[in-house]
Amino acid sequence: MNKTIKKLNITMIIGILAVWVSGSLFHFVYDWTGRNTFVGLFFPTNESTWEHMKLAFLPMNLYGIYTWYALKDRYEASGFAILLGANVATWAIPFLYYTYMGVLGFSKMWLDIATFFVAVLIGFAVEYHVLRRAGHESFVLGTWIMAIVDFMMAAAFVSCSYGAPALGIFAKP
Repeated sequence: MNKTIKKLNITMIIGILAVWVSGSLFHFVYDWTGRNTFVGLFFPTNESTWEHMKLAFLPMNLYGIYTWYALKDRYEASGFAILLGANVATWAIPFLYYTYMGVLGFSKMWLDIATFFVAVLIGFAVEYHVLRRAGHESFVLGTWIMAIVDFMMAAAFVSCSYGAPALGIFAKP
């Protein structure tokens, strides 16, 4: 295994663990800060599926900054891969949750927690796959598109934190 692939593998493993730990801790930040309104813009404010998507979104993007810095010289598609992985992980949470709820017809806390962990794995798997397959191809347009999607997701999290529409994904269970 060459040094580039080894560095990528280590970066991905550390990322998975970092996002699992930080995402798990982020679940409690809003309460730890005395339900601070500003903090609630970025951290879950309730138990809705939408708010739980923040558990993957913020840590994946924060770790993505490190990943981009560490890999940008070796993988030109790193920006695209990181943003795609973060958004896939974020949307994997409701996909997995509503799929298992549809099959079982009920919710279990341990399955809710597993949903987060599996979603993060899926996000990093997508990121890893793109980085390995892209080689030295540049995805400039794809990176810009994913950056816009990422920004729109961040804006949606901020705007829906305290003014969520009356849709099921925003409902508190």
